Order: sequence, then C-alpha cells, then structure tokens
Amino acid sequence: MKHKTGEQGVTEVYVYVGEAGKANLERGMDKEVWGWKSGTAEEKAHHEVLASLKEGDLLHLGHLGLGRIPGLEAQTRSVSQLITTRLTGGLYTDDSPVWDDEIYPYRVPIVVERIQHDVTKDDIGVEGIEALRKSASGKGGPRLLESEKSVMEQLLQGALEDHKGGLLGTEDPDDRIDLDLPSVLDRQAYVRVRVEQKKLRAVKLGKRTEVPCDLCQLTLPKRLVHTAHIKRRSVSSPEERHDPENVMFACVLGCDSLFEHGYVYVDGDGLIHASNQVGDGALATAVTRLGESCTAFSKKSAPYFAWHRQTIADVKEG
Repeated sequence: MKHKTGEQGVTEVYVYVGEAGKANLERGMDKEVWGWKSGTAEEKAHHEVLASLKEGDLLHLGHLGLGRIPGLEAQTRSVSQLITTRLTGGLYTDDSPVWDDEIYPYRVPIVVERIQHDVTKDDIGVEGIEALRKSASGKGGPRLLESEKSVMEQLLQGALEDHKGGLLGTEDPDDRIDLDLPSVLDRQAYVRVRVEQKKLRAVKLGKRTEVPCDLCQLTLPKRLVHTAHIKRRSVSSPEERHDPENVMFACVLGCDSLFEHGYVYVDGDGLIHASNQVGDGALATAVTRLGESCTAFSKKSAPYFAWHRQTIADVKEG
C-alpha cells in the first residue's frame, strides 16, 4: 500500500535521516516533535515547504538505505525504516533543548501513525524514493512529491547525460543471471555463469551501443538495458540456458523488475498484460508505460514466455 493517501487538502512531505541522526530520530519520536537547523530551514525552497505545513499534514521520515546516491541507484534500494507521522500543528520556532547534539529551532509537532521496514519504490513509488534521495542530498530538508512522470523523465535524462559524458564504464551491466547464482558462491561456477552471460549478451547485442527494451520499446544506451532470461536460468536445461530465444532485453527503468517479479507477463499472442498482483496504484501506472506487445516474442520464444506466465506470473490457463 502506497503512502500517497490521497486525502483532500493534506500535504505530504518526505525527510531523510541518515545514520548520524538515529538518536535524534528516536528522541523526536519520543517527544513528538521534529526539527531542522536554521541553515536548512531558512533555505528558500525548504522554508516555503515548511511554512505551508499545517495540522493534519503528513511527514514521512525515512531512515537509512539511501543517502547521496544517483537517482537510478536509489530506485533499486530499500529504506530501512519509514516512519509516517501526522502533524498536530504548523511550523514554529523554539530554542529549548530537545536533542543532545544541537538546537533545531524550526519545529513541527507530530504523532506517529505508522512504521514500516524495508520500504521500496513498490511501497512509496519512484517519486517517494526520489523525494527521500533529494532530502538526503539537501541536508535533510523537506521534499514534496513530484509527479511519477516527472521523476521518470529526470531519471532517464540523467542516465542519458551520463552516457553522453562518458561517465559510464565499459563493462556491460549485470543481468538477472545474478539472481540465479549458487547460494554458496563457487568461483568456478561464478566464472562459468559470467562467460555464459556475456556470450548470450554478445549474440543479442551485436555491435549496437543502444538497444530497444523488448517491453517498453524505449531505445536506450546498452548500460541501461539488462539481458534477462525469460525462463529462469536456475530451472533451465543446459540447452535452454544457451538459447538466445530464452533471452530478452529489459530496461532498468522498471521493465526488468516488473517482468522478473511477475507483475507483467506475455500471453500466447505476444501481448503484454498486467498480472493479478498489480491491482491499482503506482504498479498499475508503471505498467501503462509498457508497449502493447513484446518484441522478443516469437514462435521459438513462446514456450519460455509460457513458463514465465504460468510459473512466475501465476496465470491459470486451460
């Protein structure tokens, strides 16, 4: 269930708290108050947000898991703890001591409504994760949610700029084969998997530097597109593991994870569908950006998609 409550007239603000703020977080929850240093609160963008807060608004405090990291990387992370609080009043200033390290004079009174652990973009959306990431990069300042479309466009633009600037390495990205490595990592087994992976990827890529995702059809730098087994490698026969028809391109902008976890599947005609796991909310929105049909589907790949459909997406047929 996502944290965007949709309550009319309720503003939701996200704040990131790092490792150094653990004691302050516990004290704030105990005293039912959260505060900011003058330097942070008085920054124009931060102060505008804080000044707009009122009784009934929500303050989401994310603790650990993100920090000052790139946007795309943040989307793959989980936030160790997310504390949702409800404001019992608006912004005020007070120099009386609450926390042991410093005075945080700009404060809001709060009550805790919910605490969740290991929170990902599936729980609070790409926009929730991005708000926490930007808060981490902005001294723990308050961040409002941006639209999901805006965040996705920013992430894509940032990735493309990195590609143009030559900041990305020359190695190909890891693909879903990583998830199928033996539980006890054996060096020879790891190398064997890696060699197998690169051969398959080379066959699929050729000499291309940009690749279209088989699910959303966006053409992206190859660093942003994973080579994913359709039928998981761990249950594939040796022949199936080396079959290029058992491999598809899935981008890191969501398609890879949606397919991997069975949120989307490909039917017997090559059309893409949301599985019953999706329901409403951000997942449904994420699925709408995919194409109507999967470009990796063919007569030869159909059995692999059937396995994924029945085993991972749990689609009942017959």
